[in-house]
Amino acid sequence: MKSFLASLVLSLILCSNTWAQNPVPENIIIGDSLCTFIDNASQKASRLSPKGDLAGTHLWFGGTTLTWLKKALLNYPVTPRIKHVVVSTGTNSAYAPTDDIEGLVSTTRSRFPYARIIVVPGSWWIKQPRGWVVTVPEEKVKAYYQRFEALGVKITSPVGDSRVCCNNDPHGNFPIYKTIGAEIDAIIDSSDPSSKTDLFP
Repeated sequence: MKSFLASLVLSLILCSNTWAQNPVPENIIIGDSLCTFIDNASQKASRLSPKGDLAGTHLWFGGTTLTWLKKALLNYPVTPRIKHVVVSTGTNSAYAPTDDIEGLVSTTRSRFPYARIIVVPGSWWIKQPRGWVVTVPEEKVKAYYQRFEALGVKITSPVGDSRVCCNNDPHGNFPIYKTIGAEIDAIIDSSDPSSKTDLFP
């Protein structure tokens, strides 16, 4: 019995040391490739790892959709210590009305039961070397994120029309991300869940 207790104490000490060296942040950013630039702009939230992976271990990866994120979350352990979850998704499915937004929100809440969810609306009219890849009207994008808002999710300003904000491609540290990062940090700092109410001001 003494041997068992000694082994248990040693394991707890080792786990504690590992946690101190590689702590999971309390405010995490999950989703698609725009997570990188949201992370760069926020002082309060960060990705689980600078390197995303298609397997979903770190809950973000470039080119992924809401469906991918929901599946990754289903495979993620319940983590009560997380306080805020910042979600970037929608762009890569071109804001499909069939996306299971309700399922994503429900799954996120099941994995992070004490966290407030913050969603960053993505970009549209995106041009890459192969041509225009996301050519949807702003009205469709707005309707997509209103579905999140109806579920009680916090919404930041959108990344926006990439022709206006981002030289046709939102993959870069553009000024709009500083605005979004500041909004995220303000929500995290605020005890008032209604710190932002207008979608696409």
